[in-house]
Parts: sequence; structure tokens; C-alpha cells
Amino acid sequence: MMVIVLVTVALLALFILTALPGATRSRLGDFFGRVFDPLTSAFRKAIDGVSGFFTAVGDNRDLKLRVEELEEEVGKLNREIIENQEKIRAYDELKDALNLITRFDDSKVIGSIVLNDEIGPYYDLMRIKAGRKHGLDAGGNISFPVVDQSSALVGRVHSSETYSSKVMSLLHEAFSVSARVEGSYRSSFRVRGDVALREEGLCLGDSIPEGVPVKVGDRIVTSGEGGIFPGGIPIGEVISVSSSEDGKVVTCVIKPACDFDTLQYVFVILERENEP
Repeated sequence: MMVIVLVTVALLALFILTALPGATRSRLGDFFGRVFDPLTSAFRKAIDGVSGFFTAVGDNRDLKLRVEELEEEVGKLNREIIENQEKIRAYDELKDALNLITRFDDSKVIGSIVLNDEIGPYYDLMRIKAGRKHGLDAGGNISFPVVDQSSALVGRVHSSETYSSKVMSLLHEAFSVSARVEGSYRSSFRVRGDVALREEGLCLGDSIPEGVPVKVGDRIVTSGEGGIFPGGIPIGEVISVSSSEDGKVVTCVIKPACDFDTLQYVFVILERENEP
């Protein structure tokens, strides 16, 4: 029994010695080495495999961290793109507002945000953040035209409070303005709000003099008559025309140039004599 144990220990020692890199082999080692070489090679491959596994795990961890960094960079770039788009939109709005102010350079123009559009269910009444403290004092027989950033007609200031004002839009049944076909200087006619049409976001052109040509696709602008609205402000486009059997009574339906669904900013046009 003792002999078997000693032989086993000797063989293990020889195996370890022959397995170590750079170990000096004796003749006995060379003899047994031919026996143990395949085992030694397998042992070394196993060690290399385990080492490669842990190296791969480490590389995987580094790759995961890099992916997280890249995802964070992509998110940052997306946020910057959105911010730049907002800046471009704001720039376009300011550019339009500058063109508007240049167009009405003989008047004082007050810009304001729309506080809400729920006073009237069909955008026919709205409140803006400009009032007497801002030099806007309307009420009674005093009123001022209101346009959007593209100079399209919104309506007129109905009344003012200290820090806000109420605007009556051109969809309101009590609103009316003298108008004409753009490019034509024939007799003007009236554009007004209509109870039935306002639900569709449309207004009515009536009191059209006989012989005044009005057709679908015509652009309608303010005539400048009446003392409140300057001439040439875009009102909208004719989408239908109807007339009586004898052709003497002509009316037209107009789609406003102002997009009330997206309206956020308005501009009130004041005469110079009303400047504080």
C-alpha cells in the first residue's frame, strides 16, 4: 500500500514539474513526459480557456459601459436637435413679427400671448395678456385691430382691463369689417361673423354691390374704410359664392387666413395718437 502511495506522489510531482514552463526534465521526466504531454497540453488549454473567459467578461463589461455612454450622447444630441428646432421656430416667428412691425411702421404695435380661447366656444372671443398697463385701453366706441404674426386678421379688441383685454374674433356674429377683393379697387363689401358658419370656422361676405366680381379662390383683404382697420390686411379666401335668382344679391363664404386652432400670439395695432 505504501508503495502505491509513494509511486502516485512521485508521478504527480513529475506531472507538475513537466507541466511547468521552462522546467528542466531528467531522463525519467523525458520518459514519463511522453506519457503526460497530452495531459499537460490539455491542462494548459484549460488554464488558457479560463483566462480567456475572464478576459471576455471584462471586455463585455467595458463594452456595456461604452454602449451606455453612447446612448447618453445620443439622448443629448436628440435634446439639442429639439432645442434647435424650437429656436428655429421662434426665429421664424420673430422674423414674421418684424415684417409685421415694418409693415405698420406708422402705428404702435403691441404683441401679446393668447391667455385662453375658451371665452367663446368657437374662437369668437379670447383673452390676451395686454391691457391698460401696456397702453391698450379699449371699450365703448374705442377699438383696435388685432392680427396674427403673418398679419392675417384675427378680430378687434372689444374691451380692456388692467393687465388683459378681450378680443372679438372675425367669427363672432357681432363682428364686421369693410373688405374688398385683393387687387381690385371696386366697391367694398362687408365681411362679418355668422352664427351658422362659425361652427365651421368660417365667416360671411355680404352686401356685395351688383357688378362686383367675386369668385372662388379670391383673396379678401380689408378695404381701409370704417376708421378702425388699415387697408390691405388679409382676411381670408373665398370658398363658395351664391346669388339670388335675379343675381342682385350675392354672398360668399370665406375661410379666414388666421389659423385659430394654433393661434398663440397676436398683435394689436394702435394709432400714434393713442401712444401713452
